[in-house]
Formats: sequence, C-alpha cells, structure tokens
Amino acid sequence: MKKTAYIILTVLVIINIISWSFLFSTKDNLLKVIFFDVGQGDGIFIETLDKKQIVIDGGPDYNLMAEKISEELPFWDKEIDAIILTHTDSDHMNGLLGVLEKYKVDNILWTGVKKEGMEKKIENWENIVNKEVENNGAKVFLVKNTNTILTSNMSLNFLWPEKINEKINSNDSNDYSLASRLCYLKTCFLFMGDMSFNEEKNVIRDEDIKGDILKVAHHGSKYATSNEFISAVSPKLAIIEVGKNSYGHPALETIKRLEDYGAKVVRTDTQGDITVFSDGQDYKIVYEK
Repeated sequence: MKKTAYIILTVLVIINIISWSFLFSTKDNLLKVIFFDVGQGDGIFIETLDKKQIVIDGGPDYNLMAEKISEELPFWDKEIDAIILTHTDSDHMNGLLGVLEKYKVDNILWTGVKKEGMEKKIENWENIVNKEVENNGAKVFLVKNTNTILTSNMSLNFLWPEKINEKINSNDSNDYSLASRLCYLKTCFLFMGDMSFNEEKNVIRDEDIKGDILKVAHHGSKYATSNEFISAVSPKLAIIEVGKNSYGHPALETIKRLEDYGAKVVRTDTQGDITVFSDGQDYKIVYEK
C-alpha cells in the first residue's frame, strides 16, 4: 500500500515538473516581472507578452538599474517603452536617470509632485526628461488614480494619488507615492511605492485591490502595510525590495503581519533579483543570488 502511494506521488511530482517546465519554456506566453536587487531602493522591470518593457523606479545607484536592464535585453535593443517614477526620493529616482541616459524612452510617467529640500536633484531629473523629449520625442505624463495602461490582455491601473499638480511641494513625497495594480488575466501585482498607513486607507476605500503578488511598500517599513490593507489585498507572495540600511527595514512586525495572513515573504537583500513569471492563471518565482 505504501509502495503504491509512493509511486503515485512520484508520478504526480514528475507530471507537475514537466507541466511547469513546458509552461515556462515558452516565454512568449508569459508576463515577466523582475524585482531587481538595487540595494536600499526599488527597481522593477516588466516585460509584457508583446515584448513591451516598463520600468518602475531605478534604485539609488545611477548606473545599476541600466546595467541590470541590459542583461535582460538583446544588446541591440536600446529602447524602453515606458518608465514610471513613483516619487522623487533618491532611492527611487537616481537609477532612472541612468536609464534615460543609456536608453531611448518612449513614455515617462510621474506625478509631478516635488519633495521639498530636493530642488536641485528634481531640477536635474526634469532637465534630463526634457532632453529625452527634445532629442527622442518622449512623451511625458502626469498620472493619477484615474489613469490606466492597456496592453496584451493586461491592464495597469494607477491607484494613488487621486490629485496631482506639478506645483505641489511636499516635505514627505511618500504621501503622494504613485501606486499601481498590474493584472494579466487572473494574476495581479500591486506596486505600492513608499505609501504609508494613511494613504493605504484611501486606496482600499473604494478600490478592488486584491493581488497575488505585493511589492511591499517602503521597503517593509513598520509604518506601512497594515492589517486592514493586507486583508484587502490577500497576497500570496510579498516581495520586499531592501538593502543595507539604518532605518530598521524591513520591520519584523511588518513581516509578521504578512505571514499571519499566509503570504510568503521574500526580499532582495537575501534572495537577490526576484523574477516572477505568469501565464495569467498561475505564477512561478525564480531567484538569482
């Protein structure tokens, strides 16, 4: 009896491996989302089914994000379809400057909100963006929660902020951190920038934000990713983009909140680059450390 059960279990495991191998060997049918290990910051690379590339944030290092993208694209491909800046903190913005230097970028999306005390860095960002517009015809969009991008059975909905104004100045740009939800058929990703408890309440107030994969806000800060928010999202996988820091990121209480709801928590400082492939029905995680 035990031998029979063992044989059946072995056969099922083999069938599962073959199924996943077949599914994930046909990359043309898959959405690919890479959460790059860029240190203490965010850097996300999305490749759609029709080979469109979207970059969300670039980490604190000027060159690293561009270098990592170059490892994913053929050497002759020097064009990115869109970059999204969630907010103007250095650990999200700096690497996008390097991407703009090394790649032709067709579309640049951000909120226009400028953090107080970072006037020179934001002026540099705007100058580089304007140069991309003048030299390569890039289009710039100020986005808010009513905007959506549609492509290849996918939608990218922006959840926050609800108001934008390029004249707004904030001493905490996290308050206006651009949050979005990417859905491909039945699989949804949430990218929460550095949003905190207060803004989470605004997002879950009147939005369907359920998602299988959550990019945890603010590198796992204890001031973000509340129980109420986790319950609304119901993530199966929680990804923390984090590096060596003095802020206590990620907070143990944040990790516990996620795990108590059944989410698998992974992080770039221990697992390295984290790639998620999805066929729209299920997903597979690949670590590169």
